[in-house]
Amino acid sequence: MNELSLDLPALRCFTALMRERSVTRAADRLGLSQPAVSHVLARLRAHFADALLVRAANGMVPTARALEIDVEARAIVAAVDRLTRPDRGFDPASERSTFVLTLPEYFETLLSPALVARLQAEAPGVSVELRPPNPDLARTWLDSGEVDCRLAWIHEPRPESRFARLPEDRLVCLVRENHPVVGERLRTGDFFELPHVRPAIAVTRGLPADAGSVTLEQYLGLPYRRRHATRRLRIVLLAQSFLTIPQVVAQSDVIATVPERLTWSLDPRLGIRVLRPPIALPPLRGALYWHERSNADPRHRWFRRLLLDVARGIDSADRGLPARS
Repeated sequence: MNELSLDLPALRCFTALMRERSVTRAADRLGLSQPAVSHVLARLRAHFADALLVRAANGMVPTARALEIDVEARAIVAAVDRLTRPDRGFDPASERSTFVLTLPEYFETLLSPALVARLQAEAPGVSVELRPPNPDLARTWLDSGEVDCRLAWIHEPRPESRFARLPEDRLVCLVRENHPVVGERLRTGDFFELPHVRPAIAVTRGLPADAGSVTLEQYLGLPYRRRHATRRLRIVLLAQSFLTIPQVVAQSDVIATVPERLTWSLDPRLGIRVLRPPIALPPLRGALYWHERSNADPRHRWFRRLLLDVARGIDSADRGLPARS
């Protein structure tokens, strides 16, 4: 009987009585009959062995014990209400929030301008923190919630159960204008004989310590089982950033192999040509990854939709590169 006296409806009734200081008004507030509220009050009095509310000239007044109980009862009722409240969704226009995203430099360079523009227009209270990728810690970060999402190449192992594919990109070659060896097209022999510049961040951990001479598969950092896979290339510079590469290519005879979309913003004053590779190279496939626990969260759903929207809005039309030799 004592346990039944402290069920949630009884506590809700008690908080209404404490607020209204009247059985009649508490009954109206709860949508119950006056006898029903009086019955609950009697149960509570028996449970606590205290009058709780006593009659006075202007209604009912609480006892000291009732005032003490009211603090805890209100907290319990409020907590249950929060747990059972329907999902109100996520309103990006009015809410403040920060999302943490790990991604390679390629995705940061490609998506950041459009992402910031969308946030300013649709979610002025939302900010994004971009962090460099770390495959060894990716799962730990997602499991702990330290990172909300990660953008990564799809050839990496997928420890997370949720992901969405991003638009593919392709690899192209950069050479300077008036190159002494490369003519209208880049030939296969020239591709393997000329020195290369490569972003270090894009090279896989399988690259040997002496990276001056690597196989094509090591150079790409992608699984590659076709012809020329074990043929070697000479790398004269491992750059820290993609942004360094056009400057190096423009002022030397080295060549570079980079994602095509990164070439769309090249300064024409650099005098760089974008050519199709002389051999078939695998496409670049990326994906957005997230943790299972955030899959149904409205805040995360909105952010994922926004990221995918931005990524899929990038034009991937063929820019009419010369055919392979």
